[in-house]
Amino acid sequence: MRRHDERGIALLLAILVLALLVALILEFDSEARREYREASAFRDNFKATVLTRAGVQAARAVLQMDHLKDKQTGQMYDATTDLWAFPIEKYAIGDGLMTAQIQDERSKLNLNDLATAVDPNVKKTKVLRFKRLCNLLQINPELVDAIVDWVDADDIPEPAGAESVYYQALRPSYRAANAPLQTMREMRLIKGMTPEIVDKLLQYVTVYPQEGESRININTADVLVLQALDPRISQTMAGEIIQNRPFKTVQDLDRVGSFAEIAKELRLLSVYDVKSNIFSARMSLTVSETTKSGTVVLQRDEATGNSTVQYFRFL
Repeated sequence: MRRHDERGIALLLAILVLALLVALILEFDSEARREYREASAFRDNFKATVLTRAGVQAARAVLQMDHLKDKQTGQMYDATTDLWAFPIEKYAIGDGLMTAQIQDERSKLNLNDLATAVDPNVKKTKVLRFKRLCNLLQINPELVDAIVDWVDADDIPEPAGAESVYYQALRPSYRAANAPLQTMREMRLIKGMTPEIVDKLLQYVTVYPQEGESRININTADVLVLQALDPRISQTMAGEIIQNRPFKTVQDLDRVGSFAEIAKELRLLSVYDVKSNIFSARMSLTVSETTKSGTVVLQRDEATGNSTVQYFRFL
């Protein structure tokens, strides 16, 4: 009887030891799998980061190809029918897939233009242009005064604006830049600006080139930007301009009957053009289950077609 009991105890001990071994093996396997997943995620994240930077070179190549095509055809204009304007969908680059969209920054009103006008009448015209855009977007137009104060060199506040005295009373305090905006993100520091307003403006305003004095590309500008250029441009007239695009020369705008006289006036003031030299690209790179996004601003040399990076940031 005792021998039988001993065999039973031995069996139980064997089962217990086996159970412990299985538990240890499972725990080791689980830990090994977790570490493998973490290593794989790190590897894929690193690859996606590197390939996103490679995506910048791909965007530069697209702009270069577009420039060469224009030179071959002798038609030096930029429009939404150009090579750069078509989205890139799941393009294989290295071990990843890239999705990208290049956008013409000269299709937008340049906020830094508000700091370049020396003539009071020219400055007033530019301010009213931005206020018209704000009205069209249902944004408080008084925000333009605050932008003017942020980018101009003086410390004299506009009627609804703010200079350093206002910002130094905030917590945390800071000073007005009194210099051109460096990025669109900087706008969030300006009086009255909210992330929602900045997001609403992104499609219609830019800070590039930072020196301002930029002409709007009439071939790529949104209907609201076109309406903001002059109080006489109605929605119908802006729609007519869009229907007649692309324009190969600035004089081609004269063929839009309802816009002809305004076109000549704005052309003399160097308000618009039909080509561009500064573009932004938003791109995302996916490697396995890891996705990395970034945005870059490229300035293209009008003579060579080579592009230089003005700004790059991972999103």
